[in-house]
Amino acid sequence: MDALEGAKLVLVVGLGISGRAATDKLLREGKKVRINDASDCAEMRERAREYAERGAEVVLGHHRPEVLEGVDLVVVSPGVRGRLPLLREAEARGIAVWSEIELAWRYARGPLVAVTGTNGKTTTVSMIEAILKEAGMPAVAAGNIGHPLVAAVEEAGPGDPLVVEVSSFQLYYIREFRPRVSVLLNIAEDHLDWHESLEDYIASKSRIWKNQRGEECVVCNLDDPLCLQAVKDAEAQLLYFSRKDKEEAEVFLREGTLYCRASLQGGEGREPLPVMRAEELLLPGEHNLENAMAATAAAMALGAGSRAAGEALRGFRGLAHRLQMVGEHGGVRFYDDSKATNPHAAARALGAFTQPLLVILGGRNKGLPFGQLAEMLSERSQAGRLRMVYAVGEAAAEITSVLSAVRPPLPLRSMDRLEEVFSDLPETARPGDVVLFSPACASFDRYRDYRERGKHFQQLVEKYRRSAYG
Repeated sequence: MDALEGAKLVLVVGLGISGRAATDKLLREGKKVRINDASDCAEMRERAREYAERGAEVVLGHHRPEVLEGVDLVVVSPGVRGRLPLLREAEARGIAVWSEIELAWRYARGPLVAVTGTNGKTTTVSMIEAILKEAGMPAVAAGNIGHPLVAAVEEAGPGDPLVVEVSSFQLYYIREFRPRVSVLLNIAEDHLDWHESLEDYIASKSRIWKNQRGEECVVCNLDDPLCLQAVKDAEAQLLYFSRKDKEEAEVFLREGTLYCRASLQGGEGREPLPVMRAEELLLPGEHNLENAMAATAAAMALGAGSRAAGEALRGFRGLAHRLQMVGEHGGVRFYDDSKATNPHAAARALGAFTQPLLVILGGRNKGLPFGQLAEMLSERSQAGRLRMVYAVGEAAAEITSVLSAVRPPLPLRSMDRLEEVFSDLPETARPGDVVLFSPACASFDRYRDYRERGKHFQQLVEKYRRSAYG
């Protein structure tokens, strides 16, 4: 018997956005629900009161094993650590543990595209949604972008495609989750504060296609060796994308034009069809071109055409806090890339600009090395394209230590807070420069999330433009 069908009592761990959506769905389905969250703040107590009025049992302030008493199924929110002793104890007792996307998938009434990777997930999900809508398909974007999949399946009509961003956390606890199309964008070291090793992280990402078979598709980055390593055991159809003109790639770049193979559009053979000129993509950086190619392959695998892909991508203006141009003052442009919460993401942002950069790094490190980022900064500095590196926040000392070892020395300043950076800019920035806020760290040393951090950066940019610092 399916764990959900036979469950008399379901425990939902984590009362964040996904946890609340899962609880709402389970209550609507007539399930008895117990909610558990380690927080006992005033906001959480208010949520608990509301759910108690709807018949749920709520246990706050701890994750002690007694919350498992009588439980037949555990549904866990993506922010909850996979190594949480409570979850390990549940598995030891033989209780099934599911992520929210595992629960949601069982109620989906249309094809599902699942997107994972270290960086670029949200942008790619939004691109796929835009292409499908351009092709006349009422797609809904959901998942780890702030709109839980379990809520999206309620909104979508029968047959409507769902495009879901999934993290390694969510994939860790899937069982039968089976998308029509899965997408692996890239793999780099990330979340080693959550996963035991890079190998463990790759294994978790690889679970996205564990249940796919036959004509179902895996879209994969042909230029990323770790991606190729990860997909070697996939049993579904492989669709590669590449920034190079490679015969193996279904979507590729040739002489500045993005092409797709005719077979992707239901045609015969592998003759290439033009999608768009690379220069027509409004988002800077080769990584965004990769995102566009992945989105093209995924959307066309669901039936969209090359024309729809080109039209949607030409008009795609990007998302907040992802290399978002947020202002200009005195010939200096400011870019908010607060979503870059690891060194790999920050390195990709560096590669998007040819102008001299003033780079702002820092926040809370997730157990990741800064060595490769230091090498890139050194190369830029020696080429005369690095004006200054500012290290801020909790990780400032660690970043400064790594970057100080670079020879020849980098232009480098360590500061406690973002505000101090803006006080320094009038003396340092020059017309034609770019100020790039791409932290390479999580935001939790000072902010609730990357969005709050990005909004603060944008507020400081606006103050700077009004010459509050100059």
